[in-house]
Amino acid sequence: MQKTSIICKYLVVLLMSVLTIHTVSAQKFSPSSYIAEHKEVAQELMKETGVPASVILGVAFHESAYGNSRIAKHLNNHFGIKGKNKSKVIRSAYKGYLSVKESYLDFVGLLKRRKATAPLFEDYSHENYQAWVKGIAKSGYSETRTWSAKVLATIERYDLDAIDAEVYRELEENRLAVNEVVQEKEDLLLQQMSLNIQEDVFDILNTQLIIRQNLSMEDLKIKSRLSANDLINSEQRSIL
Repeated sequence: MQKTSIICKYLVVLLMSVLTIHTVSAQKFSPSSYIAEHKEVAQELMKETGVPASVILGVAFHESAYGNSRIAKHLNNHFGIKGKNKSKVIRSAYKGYLSVKESYLDFVGLLKRRKATAPLFEDYSHENYQAWVKGIAKSGYSETRTWSAKVLATIERYDLDAIDAEVYRELEENRLAVNEVVQEKEDLLLQQMSLNIQEDVFDILNTQLIIRQNLSMEDLKIKSRLSANDLINSEQRSIL
């Protein structure tokens, strides 16, 4: 009897180990690999639209079980968006996409298209990821009451707001670089304007000289050359 009990326990442990190995091997992504794989597209969307990358990744992470859900694997659907699909592998009410990136683009597009979420783009900056998540939840994106709390917990647990900070730094560096180029162009323009003003003043003075002394243009040229020669001779004498 005791021997049978030991064998049963052994079989249970063995079965659990096999199931665990199978589950792990069936997963396409780990949390860290999912973030590394998709953070670039999230950051690009943040630059283009203003939706924080942390929000995009947080929602995708939560809705797709970090890329391991059935609809993520077979439909490339990472945001739980419902719609038509042409899958012959699974039957689902969720929308199918040709690529994961297309799913990401559609999520941001959906936020823009829906009346309930379109105001978020004007009301909140890309620095306020908490407000974005709560605003999306309030719009009825999910029927689960704890949805926003879970998405925010994901963002905070994996420091996804640090991905936003990378975009802030890049945008600030680009802004400073643009300002520097603009300043250089303004300086060149001011220099050119100054030269033009000097030339205009010279022309006015010459015109006044012609009028006062009744000089022809040829006389003015001769007079200018003589003045220049006097200046050179004066400098030479001072050297001697």
